[in-house]
Formats: sequence, C-alpha cells, structure tokens
Amino acid sequence: MWLSYKTIVYYVTEVILFTQETCGACATQREKNDGLEDTYPDVEFQEVDIQKDLETAEEYGVRKTPTTLVYANGEQTAEFIGIVDRTDLESAIESATQQSSGLAQRIVDVVRT
Repeated sequence: MWLSYKTIVYYVTEVILFTQETCGACATQREKNDGLEDTYPDVEFQEVDIQKDLETAEEYGVRKTPTTLVYANGEQTAEFIGIVDRTDLESAIESATQQSSGLAQRIVDVVRT
C-alpha cells in the first residue's frame, strides 16, 4: 500500500469518562476533570452515561462508574476504575499524546520517503 499526501490520517488522543446520573463518585470525577479540555485542546474528551447508552458501555466492557479510558490512535493506553487523581489522569493523557504524535510523525516520514 502506497501512502501519499492525499492520504488522510487522523491520529488522536481520546479520553472517555463513563458515568451515570445517580453516581456521586461520577460527579466528583467530573469536578476533577474540570478544565482538562482547555489544558489539552488537541485531546478529544467524551462522557458516556451508561444508563442512556448501555450499548457503548458494553462495547467498551465498562461495568462500573466512574470509569475513565484513555486511547492513543484507537488503542487503549490506560484504564481507571473509580475516582482517578487528576495528576494520574494528566500523566496518562500526556503519555497517550506522545504515542499519538510519534505515530503520526512516523507516517509523515514514510510518506516523504
């Protein structure tokens, strides 16, 4: 397979927080996550209410809330079940972001050769 500059590749770091409305710990996790979107503007943040979107929760194998999953380039790089400390989550995001940019740079290098 030949890659060219016309090939569109989107590599992303993604953080998914699985919650439910009646979960007190989920509210605490939301507070801990407050402002992360501003700190990491290139990261895609999503919240999934497992009571409203059970199919997505099952697809990801989530059974408890809060659960936070971190992905780099579509591959899970971290999983936190329960309340996660903000510094631990930030470390996981930074690690995933490095993996995302590293892979994207390798693809650019291949395309240029």
